[in-house]
Amino acid sequence: MTNHSIALSLGARARSCLAAIACVFSLSAAADAPAPEHAEAVFETRFMEGMIDHHAMAVEMSEDCVAKAVHEELRTLCRQIITAQQAENVDMQTWLQTWYDSSYQPEMTPGSMQRMEKLASLAGAEYEIRFLELMIRHHRMAVIEGARCMERAYHPELIGLCENIVASQAEEIRLMRSWLCEWYGECKPRERRMRG
Repeated sequence: MTNHSIALSLGARARSCLAAIACVFSLSAAADAPAPEHAEAVFETRFMEGMIDHHAMAVEMSEDCVAKAVHEELRTLCRQIITAQQAENVDMQTWLQTWYDSSYQPEMTPGSMQRMEKLASLAGAEYEIRFLELMIRHHRMAVIEGARCMERAYHPELIGLCENIVASQAEEIRLMRSWLCEWYGECKPRERRMRG
């Protein structure tokens, strides 16, 4: 190979490397940018704020569960919910800040606070039954919203989080329904009859 052909080969490699570096920086900048479509940006912002609130309530319920549940299996599940949903909230708060320059802290509605107070007043089997019913209903809402997010969100990181919400919470619903049936003979979903 001549000096000229070596120089041409090295020049081509250098241009290829520079193009690759530019591509990485471009992808990194895109990852930090808001969704390009206004509707997607609005959806992502509203979804993350709503899910942060939703997760915060599940964490609070689960902290009460760790202290009050009768069955160790349920206490273990509640610890897992706390860990997973606190981590997801940190991710969503980070993405809101990075993508949309928005800082968001969870809020609880008056209705949610009333449900928490009613739950806190119960003990033993009555507490576990009510907790399982409420958490099943709570998870079902997250699964529905997570499925919408998978279809409408722009950022792959958020879509991946939503896929995880749908898969993990659907499995937790199945588990909690099995416990209601096995432990308390409540073998048919009761969400439709629940109030408050």
